[in-house]
Amino acid sequence: MARNFTRRTPAARLLRLGFAFGLCSLGCAGHGGAGAQPATPSGAEPSGAGGGSIKEKLEQEAEPIGKQPVRGGEKFTAYVEAKAPPKIERKDQGFAVTADLGWGGPLECFVYDHVIDAGAAVNIMLKEAAKNVKFSYLAPYYVDHQALEPMLAIRGVYQVERQGEKFAGDFKLIVVPRSEYPLMCWLDTPGYAKSFARVTSEFAKSFKFQSTRGAPTRGELWIVSVDGVPVGFSRETTYVQDGGKVSRIALSARFLPAGPGEMSFDDDAEIIAMDKDGAIATGKYVSAENGETAYTIDIERTKAGYNYVGTIQGKAVNGSFKSKQPLKGHYAVELKLKALAASKKKAKFEEMEYDPSVDAANPSKVSYEVAPEGDGMSVSSSLGQRGMTSKANAQGVVKQILLSAGSKKVQIDLVEESGGL
Repeated sequence: MARNFTRRTPAARLLRLGFAFGLCSLGCAGHGGAGAQPATPSGAEPSGAGGGSIKEKLEQEAEPIGKQPVRGGEKFTAYVEAKAPPKIERKDQGFAVTADLGWGGPLECFVYDHVIDAGAAVNIMLKEAAKNVKFSYLAPYYVDHQALEPMLAIRGVYQVERQGEKFAGDFKLIVVPRSEYPLMCWLDTPGYAKSFARVTSEFAKSFKFQSTRGAPTRGELWIVSVDGVPVGFSRETTYVQDGGKVSRIALSARFLPAGPGEMSFDDDAEIIAMDKDGAIATGKYVSAENGETAYTIDIERTKAGYNYVGTIQGKAVNGSFKSKQPLKGHYAVELKLKALAASKKKAKFEEMEYDPSVDAANPSKVSYEVAPEGDGMSVSSSLGQRGMTSKANAQGVVKQILLSAGSKKVQIDLVEESGGL
């Protein structure tokens, strides 16, 4: 077994999302508040005595101002709120953008030339910030999206003491891990949490560039909240190719408060090749925690079952397991739900699925129970003693997942979708 089940997820997408976010949240600290950022807070302009109360400084906001153009060579154009044209510098891995909004500290952004792992990128920035200060509060506070591309902001509040007086520090960061020209912005000055989210999300949405990626047959973006606070997302794209072959790419990230002023960060990626019925031919599974690879596993179907090879916690693993029937990807479950939605009848079924975080050396049996509910249906899914309920529409498309993890309430919402199956 790769890792403790409560830290990871079962095979099916519905279970994976719910358990990964929901059960991880059992160790989370309380949530609330606003903003966070990636550069070191040592350059901040903290405020407190003599400049208004800490509370007042942390709650201050700003009205929108005019926007200035941002050009990344011949690659992209965009606009950002600023008092004057922003400074743009070409770097080895992208473009650095610095803008003055009149907030007591500069807005800094970096536009990457390459794809980034959201959790790992945020972890690196916050670790750098923590070299100089100790956060008393650190948590996500804002989520938005543009089409299938998510954006999530984090806020870290800290205090410093100068000449016997306490001052507030406030570190805000937003990550936009899109497939082309991903973006990260940060601000280290007290307050402006909502304003920071407004400015940076609008900046991200203003990008114009020539995309080199084809549109998927089906795309989904899921946002996960714990007790009403966003803690992560999952983006899944499905491509149906000539001859009926299917490929699916799933990318997810989790940003989970782990204690006062602390967070943990997870990134997962799956690339699955299936036949037209959702039977898995090959699969690649990669997971990282706080920037460190937890496992990377490849599987391939054989006449008797499947071969697997890879690493778990840095140790090489390989082997094979028998399977009377081929493993099914979640694509197969989606097709099943679509068919059951048309019948409007209760039904039960099981699928043999695979998730190396549950067991890299064996498949997992996932049970499903479907019942009509209103204009749609409810879907109960379970792996062993763990279970959850999802809500699907009249076409059998799951729209929402609700579950409890101890005292925590987890909600997973399909916030954007494109195409169909």
